[in-house]
Amino acid sequence: MSNITKKELHNLIERMPDDFTLEDLQYRLFVLQKLKKAEYQLKQGIKTSTLDETKELVKKWN
Repeated sequence: MSNITKKELHNLIERMPDDFTLEDLQYRLFVLQKLKKAEYQLKQGIKTSTLDETKELVKKWN
């Protein structure tokens, strides 16, 4: 589902600046993983919450 290929990792590293930190790379990997998960969910027809639905849910927590 959210596996990252060697090619994707290589491309990601190639786009990083020469002086990136490990935290920079971790963040970009995190974002890439979240995007891949969202793409998978869309392809599978899995319903996700809209921003308005999420805001309403948060109101119920308070």
